[in-house]
Amino acid sequence: MTFTDSDGLVRDAQWSREGWSDHVEAWFESDPYTADVADVSVASLPDQVSLDDVERTHDVSSEKTKVPPGGRAAGLTRLREFVDDIGSYPSNISAPADARTGTSNLSPYLRFGSLSVREVYQYVMDHAPSCAGREMFVSRLFWNKHYHQKLEDWSGWTTEAVNPAMQGCRDESHDPELVAAWKQGTTGFPMVDASMRCLVETGWLNFRMRAMCASVFADLLQQPWWIGADFYHYHLVDSDPAINYTQWQSQAGTVGTNLMRIYNPIKQVRDNDPDGTFISEYVPELAALPTEHLPRPEKTPLHVQKACGVSIGEDYPYPVVEYEAARERAMERYERLKPKALAALKEPEVARRASLSSRSQPLEDDAIDAGASDETARQRGLDAYTESDT
Repeated sequence: MTFTDSDGLVRDAQWSREGWSDHVEAWFESDPYTADVADVSVASLPDQVSLDDVERTHDVSSEKTKVPPGGRAAGLTRLREFVDDIGSYPSNISAPADARTGTSNLSPYLRFGSLSVREVYQYVMDHAPSCAGREMFVSRLFWNKHYHQKLEDWSGWTTEAVNPAMQGCRDESHDPELVAAWKQGTTGFPMVDASMRCLVETGWLNFRMRAMCASVFADLLQQPWWIGADFYHYHLVDSDPAINYTQWQSQAGTVGTNLMRIYNPIKQVRDNDPDGTFISEYVPELAALPTEHLPRPEKTPLHVQKACGVSIGEDYPYPVVEYEAARERAMERYERLKPKALAALKEPEVARRASLSSRSQPLEDDAIDAGASDETARQRGLDAYTESDT
C-alpha cells in the first residue's frame, strides 16, 4: 500500500529550515495531487447519515450555539463570501464583535479537511483583489503551515515545555479555584469572562481574545499552561493541535523567548469593546453598568452601582487577582527564569524546536488561529508582541 503526503510538510529528521518558506510557497502554487480513480477503493453508505441520526442513536446532543454548518459546500460558500469582502478584513480581526462575521471563519473547514489550505490560497490569489486584506490573510496561511511543520518536527509541543528551563515553572502555584474561575468566566475581568463564556457556549473565539485569556491564565493567574491548552482544545470547534498547543506555549512563555508578552485585560476592554457590545452579550449581569466602568467594574462608585442595579461583589465578582500586582509577580518570575531559558536556547535541538519561520513579514490571525495582530501593525510578527501592556 502506498500513501501520498500532499500537505507541504517536510518529513526528514535531518532537514534544515533554510529555504522552508520558499518550499511552502512552491507547494501553495503547485497543482493538487490527484489519484487515479483505479487506484482508490471507494465505499459508500446506502443512506445519508444525519446529525439527528447520530444524536438519536447515541443519546447525545450538541450544547454549542452559533456553530457554522459543516461540509464542503458550506466551506466553499464561506470562502466566496469572505473573498468578496476581503478588503474590510484588516479592521475586523481584533474586536470580537467584529471578528465574529468580519474574519474568514474558515478554520473549522480547514481543521476537518472540508477545504485544504492550498485550495484556499489559490482561490484567494485568483479571485481576491490585490489589497492589504489579501496580503494579511495569505500570510496567515503560511503561519498555518508553519505551526503544522513545528509539530511534525517535534511532537512534544502538546505535552512538555519547548524550553526545558520552563518545564513545570508554574506547578507550585497551581490553584484549582483560580482555574475554575477562569474556565467559568468569573475572574472579575469582564473581557476575560465574556471571552471564556463565549468559548464554552459557542466553541469560537477570535485570536486576540484567545491570546488575552491565555496570557491571563499563565501570566496573571500563574497556572500551568497545559491545563488551559487542553481546555481550549476541548471547546474550540476549530481546534487544531498543531496550532492550539504551539500558540499556548508561545503565549505562556515556555518557549523561552518573548517572555514579557503579558496582555492587559483592562486595556483590551477599551481597545476592543468600548461600547460593551460583546461584554453585555456574554456577561449580562453587567449590561446595565455604564460603559465607562466596564474596564474596571470593581471601581464603580457605590451610588452608580445602586442607580443601575448592579452590585459588584454580589452580581459580579471582584477580580480574583489585582492586575498590577499580578503583572509585577509575573515579571519577577520571568526575570528569575530568563538566564536559564536563554542558556537552554543555545542547545541546537532546543533552538531548532523554538525557532520561528524565516519567512519575512510573519502574521498571525484569529481565523487561522495562529497569532495576534491589529490593523495598525499588521506586518508585525510574534517578535513584536513583547510589550507588557498589550
